[in-house]
Amino acid sequence: MARFLIVDDEPTSRALIGAFLSPHGHCDEVYDGNEAIGAFRVAWNNDNPYDLICLDIMMPGCDGHEVLNRMRQIEHDRGILGNDGVKVIVTTALEDTEHCIQAFREGCESYVTKPIREEQLLDQVESLLGKLPHRSPSRREERDGERTADRPAVPRPEQLPLAKYLITDDDRVCRELLGDMLSPFGRCDFAYDGSEAVDAVRVAIEDGAPYDLICLDIMMPGVDGHQALETIRRFEAERGIRGSDGVKVIMTTALRDAKHCMAAFREGCESYVTKPISQQHLFDSMAQLGLLTSEEVTAARG
Repeated sequence: MARFLIVDDEPTSRALIGAFLSPHGHCDEVYDGNEAIGAFRVAWNNDNPYDLICLDIMMPGCDGHEVLNRMRQIEHDRGILGNDGVKVIVTTALEDTEHCIQAFREGCESYVTKPIREEQLLDQVESLLGKLPHRSPSRREERDGERTADRPAVPRPEQLPLAKYLITDDDRVCRELLGDMLSPFGRCDFAYDGSEAVDAVRVAIEDGAPYDLICLDIMMPGVDGHQALETIRRFEAERGIRGSDGVKVIMTTALRDAKHCMAAFREGCESYVTKPISQQHLFDSMAQLGLLTSEEVTAARG
């Protein structure tokens, strides 16, 4: 399934482009250049880069030209050159040749001016990515979308979006193990250390699609789990997100001593699970936090 990143400070433009692209893949949306760079970096760090980015130019702070330069520099530093890089379509109201030429010099593959038309955009996307498939709905979407043929399609309160999990651990085996446990229940993103986790959480909150759960290791290079948790809770508080409204955090660590456990709870975690991670212990903790139903836990164990 294709992955798209839509970068535009205008909600209407983001929604319009998202409506055009969402039938063909997963769409993430960000408000400005700094958020775009954060999402771009996290995607590469997770070895799950975007296939295509729709990038506005006129944005507050870091504009589209600076974003494009920094993205290509990130790729260059990783040895990703030419056609191996993420495809970028500049989607802007600027029709003058100066901005167009500059954008191509900076590394975009296409330049589409607003107002964006669906046929025009999809033609450009397919010229870069090939024929676009239609995205298959997830099992939850299929279940929630079941309706009788003679009844109009109306949203129901119980139709919940697919859960989002962030797994943060510098140990690849631990990341994969937790990913295998959680992937039946939602989408899993991965971070190598606390710094990447904080960036991912910031992008998710500012995009209006926060994580439901973070599995957070403590002993990691650079920013450890304690520092990451404090930063995440401080970031939430600055945006008026407090208490039960914040993302749920389960510390998943080899540290069994009371000192680290008490520190983690004081910093704002909701649960503390020690390694080696037991599936039953993890699922029980998630059920206590209201993230899994007893039926889902029973089905997973079966």
